[in-house]
Amino acid sequence: MTSPTTPTPIESKYHLKTLHADIDLFDRRLAHLLKYEVFATEAARAAAARKITLKRDALVITAKRLAAEGVEYKESELPRSFRPEGVPAPVEVKVPEPEPAAAPHNPLENRSARRQGSPYAGTSLDWEKSVQHYMQNKAAKA
Repeated sequence: MTSPTTPTPIESKYHLKTLHADIDLFDRRLAHLLKYEVFATEAARAAAARKITLKRDALVITAKRLAAEGVEYKESELPRSFRPEGVPAPVEVKVPEPEPAAAPHNPLENRSARRQGSPYAGTSLDWEKSVQHYMQNKAAKA
């Protein structure tokens, strides 16, 4: 019997992006813990900080290894702790693509005029024939 193992993640730019997001999350959690959390002793605070730091450090090692191996990433996706001091996050400016000119809508064009023949024509499932019969009877009664 083999022991179950965790699947190894596919190391791609998407995995690196997720790692950067996780590192940023751990940075924020650590900052919140150190600034706002209330602990009975400083030893408890240090233990909690060490626990988060150990998890974060494992992610940092993996992220740096992937970056060194040449996995591409965007500068805007880097965690704040990876950026130099005082450098704001790069902002990506998306230029809107011009929309292709659509043909003007003709309100006189009827959808039913574009409809193709029914594949059920001449069978018991042909509902168009019964609708035509109903409309003729309705017109005759009026």
